[in-house]
Amino acid sequence: MDDTSRGFRIGAALHPWGTLFDAVAPGAVDAGYARTELPCSSTHGFATVYAEITAPRPDRPVMGLAYELAAAGAMPKEIFAQLVIRLGAPTEIEREEENAGNSDSVVLHAQWSRGDIAIALSLYGAPRPSDFGDGLGKLYLSWGDIDAASAPFVEAWRAANVDLAQAALSAATVHTFSVAYEINPLLEPRCLHHPEILETPPSIAARLGPTGFALWSDAAGTRWHLSTAADSIVLGRPDSSAVQVMEIEPAKGGGFAAIEVGPWSVRSSRLSRAIADAARELEKLPGLTVTRHDGYDV
Repeated sequence: MDDTSRGFRIGAALHPWGTLFDAVAPGAVDAGYARTELPCSSTHGFATVYAEITAPRPDRPVMGLAYELAAAGAMPKEIFAQLVIRLGAPTEIEREEENAGNSDSVVLHAQWSRGDIAIALSLYGAPRPSDFGDGLGKLYLSWGDIDAASAPFVEAWRAANVDLAQAALSAATVHTFSVAYEINPLLEPRCLHHPEILETPPSIAARLGPTGFALWSDAAGTRWHLSTAADSIVLGRPDSSAVQVMEIEPAKGGGFAAIEVGPWSVRSSRLSRAIADAARELEKLPGLTVTRHDGYDV
């Protein structure tokens, strides 16, 4: 597996790290977290039946792969032995021999690290069926160079943040609300996972605490935004014109109220006045589709 530092293989093709998901599986996923399974008969010297590839979004690089190892290939002990010869002793290993004979369980899991590449092996207790053929286990590759993966997208994201900060300097209208729960920021780096999520300008963030959010407009009152103390989204764009308002009754859980616009969201206790007030303000804005949902907290 000496070429894993350069890229990942789907059959004979070596794709350099940084290759976009859409370039490997065009049209497989429209938006959001990207995952698909591709036929793959071999990788890095092992017989396989398929490869599962994942990326933060379809237009972002492939970051993870899981190869289903063919039951018709090498024996499980041989696969593990070959990896030890190539990679050395694993950094972590777990054995659960009592799971032998159970295809739904794992009898061995081992991990190796080679710089920015993490490699792992899981072996099942018995061959496991799939749509592509029976498998003995999975061989995993993960690319951990977040800076390199983000590099092509940082400049455009930073420029969008500059525009947002400029709009906030002369905000015409600012509605602030406070929910019952602390609002956690989204996963970093946002330019890789959620490029539509921008950094909240200081002039807006200063009005919000850990439970606060704001609905605000630019000076002309034509462009509207939703912001928490950390995360902001510009409303009315193709990926931010659909607003979901939820009022969920108690069941197994205690119920909740929430507003979601793509990956941006706030949640509060059931019958939250803040959520209700913000939803009414959002319904007044042109270019948005506000959909209300109810149900039970199962």
